Amino acid sequence: MIERLRITVLTDNYVASPGLLGEHGLAVLVETGGRRVLFDTGHGLALLHNAAALKAVLAPLDAVVLSHGHYDHSGGLAAVVQEASPGAIFLHPEALGLKFAKRGDGAIRPAGMPRESRGALERFRDRVVWTRGATEVVAGVWCSGEIPRAKGELTGSHRFFLDAAGRDPDPLTDDQALFVETRTGLVVITGCAHAGVANTLRHVCALTGARNVHALVGGLHLGGCSEEQLKEAGDAAGAVNCRMLGPCHCTGMAAHGYLRGRFGARVLDVGAGSRWEID
Repeated sequence: MIERLRITVLTDNYVASPGLLGEHGLAVLVETGGRRVLFDTGHGLALLHNAAALKAVLAPLDAVVLSHGHYDHSGGLAAVVQEASPGAIFLHPEALGLKFAKRGDGAIRPAGMPRESRGALERFRDRVVWTRGATEVVAGVWCSGEIPRAKGELTGSHRFFLDAAGRDPDPLTDDQALFVETRTGLVVITGCAHAGVANTLRHVCALTGARNVHALVGGLHLGGCSEEQLKEAGDAAGAVNCRMLGPCHCTGMAAHGYLRGRFGARVLDVGAGSRWEID
């Protein structure tokens, strides 16, 4: 069990501190016991700038964990590998698959891992760790591996595809979360929660035996969701008595407002530069 955990949001759609860059993407630095794990790498435009501005040390970097293969989470991998030479890179095998997304104008465009990031994985293939199941990244810090879709609720697959024609929906089986058991309680960090908030929390609690979650931080992919889907996500957070909610990236402003209305001060405003110490 971890005694002290530091979480720093390096990349997000919004910024929480002056002098930082925002972009559509997510990157979170997790530090504990002298070890550093980078969860996702953002689109790749803001990460190194923001890390330098925040004086967040990336090198030496023990590991990079990719939540899934979309460009806004894997786009900065090449730059990170060059800057910090991580000891290991954790990702689900399906993160390398072709991925496409239907945009607001109806066009279907590539949404998968950029060529430069694939090249970095190839150059450092001896450091790649495939994570179909739960895997310990460094002592006390785990990635969930593939998350079972027990309820079949919101998964985000309604606008994501495996082909450019938009005929083959992407189940996003590569989606995974990071989790840490601390003395204060269980901390769960999500990239986009494409597997669904309820499924993610249920799976992590099953892995750890925890009944309560101290903190849930990250993208929740609730933008444009129905009231029923928002309620389902809120019910899931309430069921595990989540004491701190840090929704960001793809959560959506309407969903953030819903969660704030339901959980009050437990819901935080998050952006690049947000930082927490959990003892």
